[in-house]
Amino acid sequence: MSILADIYSEAFKNMPEQKWGVSELFELFSIRETISFVICTDAEPIGFALLRIVADEGEIITFCILPKWCNNGYATTLLGRIIDTMKIRSIKNLFLEVRENNEAAVNLYKKCSFKIISKRKKYYRNKQAEKIDALVMQYQFNK
Repeated sequence: MSILADIYSEAFKNMPEQKWGVSELFELFSIRETISFVICTDAEPIGFALLRIVADEGEIITFCILPKWCNNGYATTLLGRIIDTMKIRSIKNLFLEVRENNEAAVNLYKKCSFKIISKRKKYYRNKQAEKIDALVMQYQFNK
């Protein structure tokens, strides 16, 4: 669990409200139907995602890649694996929230066929305590 906490800490170090450590991740894993996906290179974890499944819907709770491994296709690979696994599990919809100003993440999700379905006003806060909207995005599986 500490490896995931280290990856999370590094990936979100510039986002003040993101303060999940080992105990917070352990608590998330204690919730039924929480699953994780880990991506590795040379047998070393470089990113992961946590999801929660309820009935036939899934939610990506967090998704992160170590900064030094960004822009190398790993996030696309990880997200593709998640989508493929959710198809096998007969999930109908997959949701996530992302900072409106996180262009790299928004572009990744759009590239992987997620659609913006709503906005949560002033959901996140930056280092200057300015509030930033969250985009709620959805991947709809074929019915």
